[in-house]
Amino acid sequence: MKSSAAALFLIGVMAVPLADQIVAFLWTLGIGMTAGLCHVIYRAISDTLRLKKVGTFAGDLVFWIVLTVISFYVLLRANYGQLRLYVFIGLLLGAFLFTHFLGRHSYRLARWLLRAGAWVAGCLAMLMGYAWKLISLPFKIVFITAVFPVRLSARALGGVGNFAGRVIGKPFRRFKVRITSWLGSIRAKP
Repeated sequence: MKSSAAALFLIGVMAVPLADQIVAFLWTLGIGMTAGLCHVIYRAISDTLRLKKVGTFAGDLVFWIVLTVISFYVLLRANYGQLRLYVFIGLLLGAFLFTHFLGRHSYRLARWLLRAGAWVAGCLAMLMGYAWKLISLPFKIVFITAVFPVRLSARALGGVGNFAGRVIGKPFRRFKVRITSWLGSIRAKP
């Protein structure tokens, strides 16, 4: 009984048709090539942003964690998560093939796309700034029209206010010091 159960177990593990293995190998090649593309894009972003040591470390950590999770998810969908030698060969071969044949061109394209995106974002920001100035212009005119007379009268009265503050200020400061010292003496008693 034990030998037949062990034989069924071995047959269940080994009984993957060659066609399914080839399809899984092609999936792993695709995953490896996609990982190579993702690495090129990440490298272009990292070079564009000129990350320091901590930023590079954090970016690398997040990149590899996300790439590992996505790779294992696709492996689960493609070949039910069976890790065999051809899976690792396919991943490494796919990444190598992409990096060797398409890596340099993809890096240049990614850098160009990032620069073009930054230029477009800058143009949009400039247009939005001009639109904001155009929209807020009537409100600024109303604000200046309403505030200017008030400021002018405040400056005129400010001289009178400063004189009154100097005259009244000295006795008030002395009174404030007396009150504060009296309150301090009350708090100091146990």
